[in-house]
Amino acid sequence: MHLYKFFLIIAFILIFNNIGYADHHENNIVVEDPIVVESDFDLGETYEVQDYSNFDPIEGFNREVWDFNLGLDKALVRPVTRGYVNVVPDPFRRGLGNAIDNFFTTPQYAINNLLQGKIGGFFTTVSRLVINSTVGLGGFVDVASKMGLEKRPETFGDTLGVWGWKESNYVQLPFKGPQTTRDVVGFIGDIFTDPLIFIGVPLWGNIVKSAGTTVDDRQETLGVLQEIESSSLDFYSSIRSMYIQKRTDEIETDKAITYQRYLNK
Repeated sequence: MHLYKFFLIIAFILIFNNIGYADHHENNIVVEDPIVVESDFDLGETYEVQDYSNFDPIEGFNREVWDFNLGLDKALVRPVTRGYVNVVPDPFRRGLGNAIDNFFTTPQYAINNLLQGKIGGFFTTVSRLVINSTVGLGGFVDVASKMGLEKRPETFGDTLGVWGWKESNYVQLPFKGPQTTRDVVGFIGDIFTDPLIFIGVPLWGNIVKSAGTTVDDRQETLGVLQEIESSSLDFYSSIRSMYIQKRTDEIETDKAITYQRYLNK
Protein backbone atom coordinates (compact mmCIF):
# COMPACT_ATOMS: atom_id res chain seq x y z
CA MET A 1 0.00 0.00 0.00
CA HIS A 2 2.82 2.43 0.84
CA LEU A 3 4.52 1.64 -2.46
CA TYR A 4 1.23 2.31 -4.30
CA LYS A 5 0.92 5.74 -2.61
CA PHE A 6 4.53 6.55 -3.49
CA PHE A 7 3.97 5.97 -7.21
CA LEU A 8 0.75 8.01 -7.07
CA ILE A 9 2.77 10.94 -5.68
CA ILE A 10 5.38 10.56 -8.43
CA ALA A 11 2.68 10.50 -11.09
CA PHE A 12 1.06 13.63 -9.62
CA ILE A 13 4.34 15.54 -9.70
CA LEU A 14 5.12 14.47 -13.27
CA ILE A 15 1.69 15.61 -14.47
CA PHE A 16 2.23 19.10 -13.05
CA ASN A 17 5.77 19.13 -14.39
CA ASN A 18 4.48 18.97 -17.97
CA ILE A 19 2.95 22.45 -17.57
CA GLY A 20 6.13 24.21 -18.54
CA TYR A 21 8.64 21.60 -19.52
CA ALA A 22 8.09 21.43 -23.28
CA ASP A 23 9.08 25.01 -24.04
CA HIS A 24 12.51 24.53 -22.43
CA HIS A 25 13.42 21.05 -23.60
CA GLU A 26 15.43 22.27 -26.56
CA ASN A 27 17.76 24.18 -24.25
CA ASN A 28 19.00 21.15 -22.31
CA ILE A 29 22.70 20.44 -22.09
CA VAL A 30 24.13 16.93 -22.05
CA VAL A 31 27.76 16.81 -20.97
CA GLU A 32 29.40 13.59 -22.10
CA ASP A 33 32.68 14.13 -20.24
CA PRO A 34 33.11 17.26 -18.11
CA ILE A 35 36.80 16.67 -17.48
CA VAL A 36 38.84 17.92 -20.43
CA VAL A 37 42.45 16.87 -20.11
CA GLU A 38 43.73 17.72 -23.56
CA SER A 39 42.48 19.93 -26.39
CA ASP A 40 43.68 21.43 -29.66
CA PHE A 41 41.91 24.78 -29.68
CA ASP A 42 43.74 28.08 -30.09
CA LEU A 43 42.42 30.77 -27.79
CA GLY A 44 43.51 33.54 -30.12
CA GLU A 45 41.49 32.08 -32.98
CA THR A 46 38.43 30.75 -31.17
CA TYR A 47 37.64 33.52 -28.72
CA GLU A 48 37.97 37.24 -29.14
CA VAL A 49 38.44 38.95 -25.77
CA GLN A 50 36.03 41.85 -25.49
CA ASP A 51 36.60 45.06 -23.55
CA TYR A 52 34.92 44.64 -20.19
CA SER A 53 37.00 47.25 -18.36
CA ASN A 54 33.89 49.33 -17.62
CA PHE A 55 32.58 46.40 -15.57
CA ASP A 56 35.80 46.19 -13.54
CA PRO A 57 36.24 49.51 -11.69
CA ILE A 58 38.43 47.93 -9.00
CA GLU A 59 40.69 46.02 -11.38
CA GLY A 60 43.84 46.64 -9.33
CA PHE A 61 42.33 45.04 -6.23
CA ASN A 62 40.75 42.25 -8.27
CA ARG A 63 44.07 41.36 -9.86
CA GLU A 64 45.71 41.05 -6.44
CA VAL A 65 42.95 38.72 -5.26
CA TRP A 66 43.21 36.85 -8.58
CA ASP A 67 46.93 36.28 -8.01
CA PHE A 68 46.18 34.96 -4.52
CA ASN A 69 43.44 32.63 -5.78
CA LEU A 70 45.59 31.43 -8.66
CA GLY A 71 48.46 30.68 -6.30
CA LEU A 72 46.11 28.79 -3.98
CA ASP A 73 44.70 26.86 -6.92
CA LYS A 74 48.13 25.80 -8.15
CA ALA A 75 49.47 24.96 -4.68
CA LEU A 76 46.44 23.19 -3.20
CA VAL A 77 43.17 22.96 -5.13
CA ARG A 78 44.59 21.75 -8.44
CA PRO A 79 46.84 19.00 -6.96
CA VAL A 80 44.04 17.77 -4.69
CA THR A 81 41.61 17.72 -7.61
CA ARG A 82 44.07 15.87 -9.86
CA GLY A 83 44.67 13.34 -7.11
CA TYR A 84 40.92 12.90 -6.71
CA VAL A 85 40.47 12.41 -10.46
CA ASN A 86 43.38 9.94 -10.67
CA VAL A 87 42.38 7.85 -7.66
CA VAL A 88 38.57 7.83 -7.69
CA PRO A 89 36.89 6.03 -10.63
CA ASP A 90 34.88 8.22 -12.97
CA PRO A 91 31.47 6.57 -12.30
CA PHE A 92 31.86 7.16 -8.55
CA ARG A 93 32.95 10.79 -9.08
CA ARG A 94 29.91 11.43 -11.23
CA GLY A 95 27.64 9.71 -8.74
CA LEU A 96 29.03 11.69 -5.82
CA GLY A 97 28.66 14.91 -7.81
CA ASN A 98 25.05 13.98 -8.58
CA ALA A 99 24.32 13.37 -4.89
CA ILE A 100 25.91 16.66 -3.82
CA ASP A 101 23.90 18.52 -6.45
CA ASN A 102 20.69 16.71 -5.50
CA PHE A 103 20.78 17.55 -1.81
CA PHE A 104 22.54 20.91 -1.70
CA THR A 105 21.56 22.77 -4.87
CA THR A 106 18.34 21.25 -6.20
CA PRO A 107 16.19 22.68 -3.34
CA GLN A 108 17.72 26.11 -4.05
CA TYR A 109 17.00 25.71 -7.76
CA ALA A 110 13.35 24.96 -6.95
CA ILE A 111 12.96 28.05 -4.76
CA ASN A 112 14.54 30.35 -7.34
CA ASN A 113 12.49 28.94 -10.21
CA LEU A 114 9.41 29.77 -8.14
CA LEU A 115 10.67 33.27 -7.29
CA GLN A 116 11.18 33.91 -11.01
CA GLY A 117 7.66 32.74 -11.84
CA LYS A 118 8.93 29.70 -13.76
CA ILE A 119 6.25 27.27 -12.63
CA GLY A 120 7.30 24.56 -15.09
CA GLY A 121 10.90 24.83 -13.90
CA PHE A 122 9.74 24.59 -10.28
CA PHE A 123 7.78 21.37 -10.82
CA THR A 124 10.59 19.92 -12.94
CA THR A 125 13.08 20.59 -10.15
CA VAL A 126 10.82 19.21 -7.42
CA SER A 127 10.24 16.12 -9.56
CA ARG A 128 13.99 15.66 -9.94
CA LEU A 129 14.50 15.96 -6.19
CA VAL A 130 11.82 13.36 -5.35
CA ILE A 131 12.80 10.87 -8.05
CA ASN A 132 16.58 11.08 -7.57
CA SER A 133 16.30 10.99 -3.77
CA THR A 134 14.31 7.75 -3.92
CA VAL A 135 14.69 5.74 -7.12
CA GLY A 136 18.09 7.36 -7.73
CA LEU A 137 19.56 6.08 -4.44
CA GLY A 138 19.83 9.44 -2.71
CA GLY A 139 20.75 11.25 -5.91
CA PHE A 140 23.78 9.11 -6.69
CA VAL A 141 22.10 8.04 -9.94
CA ASP A 142 20.49 10.79 -12.01
CA VAL A 143 17.36 8.83 -12.91
CA ALA A 144 15.37 12.01 -13.53
CA SER A 145 17.57 13.04 -16.47
CA LYS A 146 17.12 9.61 -18.02
CA MET A 147 13.36 10.24 -17.78
CA GLY A 148 13.75 13.54 -19.64
CA LEU A 149 13.64 15.81 -16.59
CA GLU A 150 16.76 17.90 -17.07
CA LYS A 151 18.24 20.36 -14.58
CA ARG A 152 16.76 23.83 -14.37
CA PRO A 153 19.57 25.58 -12.45
CA GLU A 154 18.64 28.93 -10.92
CA THR A 155 20.46 30.75 -8.12
CA PHE A 156 19.37 33.87 -6.27
CA GLY A 157 21.86 35.78 -8.41
CA ASP A 158 19.89 34.59 -11.45
CA THR A 159 16.69 35.66 -9.74
CA LEU A 160 18.04 39.17 -9.20
CA GLY A 161 18.97 39.27 -12.89
CA VAL A 162 15.46 38.24 -13.94
CA TRP A 163 14.02 40.85 -11.58
CA GLY A 164 15.92 43.57 -13.43
CA TRP A 165 19.52 43.70 -12.17
CA LYS A 166 21.03 43.14 -15.61
CA GLU A 167 24.42 44.85 -15.45
CA SER A 168 26.80 44.19 -12.62
CA ASN A 169 30.45 44.87 -11.84
CA TYR A 170 33.08 42.15 -11.88
CA VAL A 171 34.77 41.20 -8.62
CA GLN A 172 37.26 38.58 -7.46
CA LEU A 173 36.52 37.07 -4.05
CA PRO A 174 39.24 35.35 -2.00
CA PHE A 175 38.87 31.55 -2.14
CA LYS A 176 35.75 31.80 -4.33
CA GLY A 177 37.08 33.36 -7.53
CA PRO A 178 35.24 35.34 -10.23
CA GLN A 179 31.86 36.80 -9.32
CA THR A 180 29.66 39.76 -10.16
CA THR A 181 28.36 42.15 -7.52
CA ARG A 182 24.87 40.82 -8.28
CA ASP A 183 26.03 37.26 -7.57
CA VAL A 184 27.74 38.32 -4.35
CA VAL A 185 24.39 39.62 -3.11
CA GLY A 186 22.76 36.50 -4.54
CA PHE A 187 25.23 34.31 -2.66
CA ILE A 188 24.00 35.82 0.60
CA GLY A 189 20.44 34.97 -0.43
CA ASP A 190 21.49 31.41 -1.28
CA ILE A 191 22.87 30.96 2.24
CA PHE A 192 19.36 31.26 3.65
CA THR A 193 18.07 28.52 1.34
CA ASP A 194 20.92 26.10 2.07
CA PRO A 195 19.36 22.80 3.27
CA LEU A 196 22.07 22.49 5.95
CA ILE A 197 20.65 25.51 7.75
CA PHE A 198 17.22 23.91 8.07
CA ILE A 199 18.59 20.71 9.61
CA GLY A 200 20.85 22.52 12.08
CA VAL A 201 24.26 21.51 10.73
CA PRO A 202 27.02 23.50 12.53
CA LEU A 203 29.52 25.80 10.82
CA TRP A 204 32.17 23.10 10.38
CA GLY A 205 29.66 21.08 8.38
CA ASN A 206 29.24 23.97 5.94
CA ILE A 207 33.02 24.28 5.63
CA VAL A 208 33.33 20.56 4.81
CA LYS A 209 30.52 20.88 2.26
CA SER A 210 32.18 23.90 0.65
CA ALA A 211 35.51 22.09 0.38
CA GLY A 212 33.83 19.07 -1.19
CA THR A 213 31.85 21.11 -3.71
CA THR A 214 34.98 23.10 -4.60
CA VAL A 215 36.86 19.95 -5.62
CA ASP A 216 33.79 18.57 -7.40
CA ASP A 217 33.35 21.80 -9.36
CA ARG A 218 37.07 22.15 -10.07
CA GLN A 219 37.33 18.74 -11.75
CA GLU A 220 34.94 19.95 -14.46
CA THR A 221 37.27 22.80 -15.45
CA LEU A 222 40.59 21.08 -14.84
CA GLY A 223 41.79 20.87 -18.44
CA VAL A 224 39.87 23.83 -19.84
CA LEU A 225 41.27 26.46 -17.47
CA GLN A 226 44.79 25.13 -17.87
CA GLU A 227 44.46 25.47 -21.64
CA ILE A 228 43.11 29.01 -21.34
CA GLU A 229 46.03 29.91 -19.08
CA SER A 230 48.64 28.54 -21.47
CA SER A 231 47.02 30.22 -24.49
CA SER A 232 46.28 33.66 -23.03
CA LEU A 233 48.45 36.74 -23.07
CA ASP A 234 46.44 37.92 -20.04
CA PHE A 235 44.79 35.06 -18.17
CA TYR A 236 42.91 37.46 -15.88
CA SER A 237 41.33 39.43 -18.74
CA SER A 238 40.33 36.25 -20.60
CA ILE A 239 38.55 34.78 -17.59
CA ARG A 240 36.90 38.14 -16.79
CA SER A 241 35.48 38.46 -20.32
CA MET A 242 34.30 34.87 -20.44
CA TYR A 243 32.78 34.94 -16.97
CA ILE A 244 30.74 38.10 -17.56
CA GLN A 245 29.42 36.75 -20.86
CA LYS A 246 28.80 33.35 -19.29
CA ARG A 247 26.65 34.78 -16.51
CA THR A 248 24.70 36.94 -18.95
CA ASP A 249 23.97 33.92 -21.15
CA GLU A 250 22.99 31.74 -18.18
CA ILE A 251 20.35 34.21 -17.06
CA GLU A 252 18.95 34.57 -20.58
CA THR A 253 18.92 30.87 -21.46
CA ASP A 254 18.17 29.17 -18.10
CA LYS A 255 21.14 26.85 -18.69
CA ALA A 256 24.39 26.20 -16.86
CA ILE A 257 27.14 27.08 -19.35
CA THR A 258 30.80 26.03 -19.29
CA TYR A 259 33.84 27.98 -20.47
CA GLN A 260 34.24 25.41 -23.24
CA ARG A 261 31.35 27.00 -25.13
CA TYR A 262 33.23 30.27 -25.62
CA LEU A 263 36.41 28.54 -26.68
CA ASN A 264 34.58 26.77 -29.48
CA LYS A 265 32.99 29.86 -31.04
